Amino acid sequence: MNKIIVAAVFGVLSGCANLKYPGWQDVRIFNSIDGMPCVETGKIEQCSDSKEDCNEWFKKRATIVNSNSTVVRRGPQANTYLGRYYQCKEGNPIHKAPAFNKDAYKTGSSVVTGQAFLTQKGGGVVTCAGNAVEMYPDTEYFNQIFDDIRSGYSSLEKLSQEERNLLKTGQCDAQGDFEFHKVPNGKWVIGVNVSWDVNFVRNNGFFYYTDSQKQGGYLKKEVNVQDGEINKFIISAE
Repeated sequence: MNKIIVAAVFGVLSGCANLKYPGWQDVRIFNSIDGMPCVETGKIEQCSDSKEDCNEWFKKRATIVNSNSTVVRRGPQANTYLGRYYQCKEGNPIHKAPAFNKDAYKTGSSVVTGQAFLTQKGGGVVTCAGNAVEMYPDTEYFNQIFDDIRSGYSSLEKLSQEERNLLKTGQCDAQGDFEFHKVPNGKWVIGVNVSWDVNFVRNNGFFYYTDSQKQGGYLKKEVNVQDGEINKFIISAE
């Protein structure tokens, strides 16, 4: 009797899932959609569970953003998976991942300087002091890679040595200043994290205790580097 009741309840729950996520069973999961007629329809999302359960979760989530296909990859931690959603059908443009153009960013050797900071609501200024600062070509190829890296969907290991040679990394000094040397002409993105902790008091129903919350975040700025110019850039909130 118990099994019959459980089966009946499960059938009702399954029916509800089908109504909430219509057609989720027909969503396809791929390792890559390059060469297929697909357009991206949603942001990258992470699932922490078994591969089978995550695949089902991604399929259901795909219906929310009008997708019929999902590219799923293993995440940076154990038992995590990351999915990106697409609508794949005849008539869409053929999806092709951005390519690295090795002929760009070869001329010029400029010095790039700058400062990164955020102004708090109370008027205080927080700089990027001690934090890493990065600089990479402002192209579709590198922008997608770094967006994927920040979401955990990819890593720098994907880059070839030739591509890594174009990346610039440094560290902000105590005043939040940074400097790069031998930078080729062209459009670049400078990215850096500016954050701080704010302490506050919590009550869990039994006693009060002090907790903290991270504020600020990752900042990036698109810049144009040219020989003979003063290539100094301020990175802050717009």
